[in-house]
Amino acid sequence: MSSSNIDKTKFSKILVPIDGSLSSLNAAKYAINFATTYGSEIILLAVVPSQIKHGDASGIFGMVTPSYLDHYKKEAGKWFDQIIDDVKTQNYDVNKIATDVITTPLSIVGAIVHYAERENINIIILGSSGKTGFKRMLLGSTASGVVTYAHCPVLVVR
Repeated sequence: MSSSNIDKTKFSKILVPIDGSLSSLNAAKYAINFATTYGSEIILLAVVPSQIKHGDASGIFGMVTPSYLDHYKKEAGKWFDQIIDDVKTQNYDVNKIATDVITTPLSIVGAIVHYAERENINIIILGSSGKTGFKRMLLGSTASGVVTYAHCPVLVVR
């Protein structure tokens, strides 16, 4: 099936979760090619991981300190800048790229899936494994979770 047979509005908004891993940066490159073909907008999303992995006696869950958030936003900014610099050498309008850094008391998977629903994302393009180093047999746990729970198509890139 050629791209001319596909309704281009079907993939008008692409979400690309970024964690700085080579896999996520490769997914961003793939998303740029995809977006060039379909005239899509891209949202690069970094989810700040919680510093507290389990609830404590007070019921606090998913806490991120302001200093940790600032540090993570700076790191995410570097990742976003690297991707945008790559875009400048291609035939894609940089103004069609948005970036966002979010915190969440949810899991990273839950945050990505919820964000995609809220922003009416048409497709999620993400790396097969992230920075955590934990791998499942075929997919990283985040990629596997997003594939399982997303409301839209998910494209996993090596």
